[in-house]
Amino acid sequence: MRSWTVAFLIPIVCHGQDVGRPGSKAGQSMVDVAMNVPRIVVELRYATDRNLVKSAIYPPNARCFVRQSVAERLNRVQDWLDKNAPKGTRLKIWDGWRPSWAQDRLWKEFPDREYVANPREGSLHTWGAAVDVTLVDANGNDLRMPTDFDVLTLAARSKYTGTDGEIRRNLGLLQRAMSSAGFQLLHDEWWHFVARDWQTFAPTRVSLTGGIEQRAPNLSGNVMPKKRAVSAR
Repeated sequence: MRSWTVAFLIPIVCHGQDVGRPGSKAGQSMVDVAMNVPRIVVELRYATDRNLVKSAIYPPNARCFVRQSVAERLNRVQDWLDKNAPKGTRLKIWDGWRPSWAQDRLWKEFPDREYVANPREGSLHTWGAAVDVTLVDANGNDLRMPTDFDVLTLAARSKYTGTDGEIRRNLGLLQRAMSSAGFQLLHDEWWHFVARDWQTFAPTRVSLTGGIEQRAPNLSGNVMPKKRAVSAR
């Protein structure tokens, strides 16, 4: 059994859905990343077969959504890269808000709580407070990182232990950029980041193609995570 050591330990609380609670962002708008953060690249891997289940989960016309304040942070990430990274370096987002039925699909494929959140406990992707990201160069080519997306092995951990200096620099650049804008990293997946104030959000629904979310068969529903350390996506 793999260790549950994580890069950050966050107690889950069960009042995130209280929209009237001071500081709550549970009712904050969801926005289209392509429209609100046009400088970054959007490549929804779950609309392709390049992911954990090796087939498309999202429809081909799926759009990427996150909370308004998360989109603002993504803009700040790109601002930081414009000032501190090689010219033309941009952020690429592989996943943002995730429907609960899609979380069900991932769990059925890979029911390991170290890597994939049990839908009954919840995922911060379904809150609009988590993103999966990487970096691209001025020509749109992915910068070399420890692994590809959704490679759920020890090599994907956020602390790189290999000897490739280029990968180490690229990963460090991504982590500094995301940290500068208020994101925390996940220990087991170098690409996964969560808004530091994630506790102020709650599960939410939109549609991957705009409008009201259409439920898929066997939808488990949006539920609050149980009290535990956040260590799964």
